[in-house]
Amino acid sequence: MLSTEHAVFLKFALTGDGYGTEPERGAIYALAHQLEEALEAAGDGEVDGHEFGQGNAQIHLYGSDAERLLQAIRPVLRTASLRPNEAVLRFGDVDDEGCRVEVVPL
Repeated sequence: MLSTEHAVFLKFALTGDGYGTEPERGAIYALAHQLEEALEAAGDGEVDGHEFGQGNAQIHLYGSDAERLLQAIRPVLRTASLRPNEAVLRFGDVDDEGCRVEVVPL
């Protein structure tokens, strides 16, 4: 991952315990794989993991342009069995606390 990359964080609300149910976690893992394939086909971006806790989950995506990342994955999100509530777009390095950040409801 380059230090100048943009990021998109997909946020999910989960049920069950703090880490969601087994089917929810399975859906997140499957979606992360599908998103990786979509970004690979688009030629820009990567999935850089996911995290679970406190009744939420996130999938982390990085690439050269946050808006292009979101555009590339929208078709996959439309058909996902578990859809994110929102996407947080960061237009700058993750260490840049002053970079522009947008929250997009999904």
